[in-house]
Amino acid sequence: MLQKLERIVYQVQRIFFILVMAFMLVVLSAHVVMRFVFNSPIIWTDEVITMLQGTLAFAGIGYCFHKNQHTELSIVYDRVPKPVQILFDLITNGVMLFCCGYMIKYSWAFTLQKNIKMNTIPWMKQSWIYCFITVGFVVASCYIILRLVRVFQRMMGKEEG
Repeated sequence: MLQKLERIVYQVQRIFFILVMAFMLVVLSAHVVMRFVFNSPIIWTDEVITMLQGTLAFAGIGYCFHKNQHTELSIVYDRVPKPVQILFDLITNGVMLFCCGYMIKYSWAFTLQKNIKMNTIPWMKQSWIYCFITVGFVVASCYIILRLVRVFQRMMGKEEG
């Protein structure tokens, strides 16, 4: 059950990455062609691409948790007995979940403050892109909750197969 849920979240995130990267590729390619062939660059590309790079960075937080590529002190973790590893997992995942919850609250407040027009695209609001900061922390929280459930399963001796 947990693996199926995690696969669904991962697939949605993967599709998001593919769409954003494809959009960035098309926009930057169009910008290069317009600039060097027609000597008329698209003025909004720099602003939008920069904001989308930030979007990918925040969306990548959850991806790091999914792939177990987040920061850990494995030199200590790998040398302690399993019950201590479980304690470490509870503490670190609990702290990370708290931090993500905090960041969800404040990134959303930040997004609401940025409900202003973009400099180069007057009809588009900055908050449309900044909302993905909050989404990144929500996805990371989902992965952390799944990790905590697995830790509790290990504590009970019911590891998922």
